Amino acid sequence: MPHSVRRNELANAAIKLWRGDSESLQYLGDSANYVYSFVHSGKTRYLRLTSSYDRTKEQIEAELDFIAYLHRSGVGAALPISSVARRLLEDIPFANAFLFACLFEEAEGERFRYDSAKSNKEHFRLRGRTLGQIHALSKDYVPSNSFRRFAWNEDKLLFDVEDFLPKSEKIVWQEYDALKERLRDYPKSNQTFGLIHGDFGETNYRYQDARLNIFDFDDCCYHWFAYDVAITIYPHGWRKEGLQLLEWLIEGYSENMPLSVTFADLTMFCQWRLLYMFLVYARRWGFENLSEQQAIWFAQKRENLARGYQWCS
Repeated sequence: MPHSVRRNELANAAIKLWRGDSESLQYLGDSANYVYSFVHSGKTRYLRLTSSYDRTKEQIEAELDFIAYLHRSGVGAALPISSVARRLLEDIPFANAFLFACLFEEAEGERFRYDSAKSNKEHFRLRGRTLGQIHALSKDYVPSNSFRRFAWNEDKLLFDVEDFLPKSEKIVWQEYDALKERLRDYPKSNQTFGLIHGDFGETNYRYQDARLNIFDFDDCCYHWFAYDVAITIYPHGWRKEGLQLLEWLIEGYSENMPLSVTFADLTMFCQWRLLYMFLVYARRWGFENLSEQQAIWFAQKRENLARGYQWCS
């Protein structure tokens, strides 16, 4: 991806395709993509720049199609906005590749921040209910064109793992090989497997009027529905009230979808999430010239992986 000066130039070029206000352009950060906010028609909008090395144009078009389907079906999914040329996706040449530019509405509402001093029952039931709604709709989803999102084992992160994960990371490799083998043979059906959000945590939705407004579907892929449940609960399982939060989450989820998974298998999906996030940051940071905070983060995650995902009991 481009360095900061060139990146900002490309972002300015991109927002002109939507007639955005370049004076209001603000860089918000990067994960797999570069994200900016700016003012468009008096409202805050979000520009996402994705490298063609990370996602194909067809994969992004498939993501936008799924978002539109969920929105039409009543899910509060933040919609993409068409450019002046009436395109949802614009190509911006860069080096020997492209940056794919998308513009999204703002997801209205407040960010949820966990507070153990308060009752979180209604929030976790709402979170489960929303996730169950997405999965129930996913079961019936048929892409409107020939493009489709990738399946979990087609994820570029997994294809490239040998390029960024040293063989010296023995604990990580051991878990990776064991879990990938287990998932390869894990049963799937239309009732348990489909297109999921892929990153359904509190950073990717806003709460407003007893409703969740969801964004950032960049990780959506074909996976087990139980993995989406694991993604949203795994940061909380270590809390003394973790099992209670899980119970409330499943209560809400079950209003829209049955959750056909054992507790042991849900724990396995939490372990896969733990491993997956280690790989995400291994690719992003590498293992040389780490800050003290980054080194501590890796050390803690290695320890957690070796011990296995644990709920507080």
